[in-house]
Amino acid sequence: MFCIKCGNEVKEGSKYCTKCGSKFLHDEKIKSKSKFFTKRKLIYISSGLFVVAISLYFLILFINTPNGNDYNVASSVVNIYCEGDDEETTGGSGTIFSEGGLVLTNAHIIPESAKDDIYIDDTKCLVILPDPNTGAPDEIYYAYPILDENLSDEYDVAFLQIHDVFYDTEENKTYGEYPKKFPAYADKKHCGTDSVKLGEPVKVYGYPAISGGYALTITDGVVSSLLVDEGLIITSAKISYGNSGGLAVDQNGCMIGIPSMVTVDENESLGVIISNDLINEFIDKIK
Repeated sequence: MFCIKCGNEVKEGSKYCTKCGSKFLHDEKIKSKSKFFTKRKLIYISSGLFVVAISLYFLILFINTPNGNDYNVASSVVNIYCEGDDEETTGGSGTIFSEGGLVLTNAHIIPESAKDDIYIDDTKCLVILPDPNTGAPDEIYYAYPILDENLSDEYDVAFLQIHDVFYDTEENKTYGEYPKKFPAYADKKHCGTDSVKLGEPVKVYGYPAISGGYALTITDGVVSSLLVDEGLIITSAKISYGNSGGLAVDQNGCMIGIPSMVTVDENESLGVIISNDLINEFIDKIK
């Protein structure tokens, strides 16, 4: 049992507290003991709720922050396949940047026959959305290129606009639904305007031929070099044919540019990324 005054544990049947000397009755001892344990339970419960609350806070913070959240990034990076005149075919990667289906990509993956006009409805391009869990092809849509005759070639930047769902007449099957809200990549809520730093981690999302060209592929590396005057970022993250037009992000899942080229020698290769600065400059000029 416990003393009602100081909470000291005393032997059963004691009339005085050995610590503070207080005299107590039997009913007071029981009451004291009950009160003591109630306080202790309240402390344990409060501590437990605090831990749970903190855990939930960081869980929610993690879910809503692109840091390490490959699922949200992966769902917006698409595979692109285009057919031009004279059986000309091209392909690459792109990133959905609006829920209406506007896709950012490289100009060089658009067939040359589509570059005579700004809007080409006759050019048949397919935009293939992945299953973000597996990277396998999931939904397929028709899209047309949006280019500027001079600026697109200068900056190697273009857009595609999704305008319908793909219907396979042989299988009598529709691969998706249209119209719909597309999984657009957006980092404005979480990403600042900090400049890219030498040595920081980089992830590249795309559909390189080296992995088959059909499933979404992620490679990683670091910022190896910064060609500031040219607006280019050199990275050790693997970039291959088919990655062009995809997405390059930093360790927080924030976009740093478009993987576009590969520089090689007899021993090694490095990837080339068109920086956000160049992309924004292109967008400002065609507005």
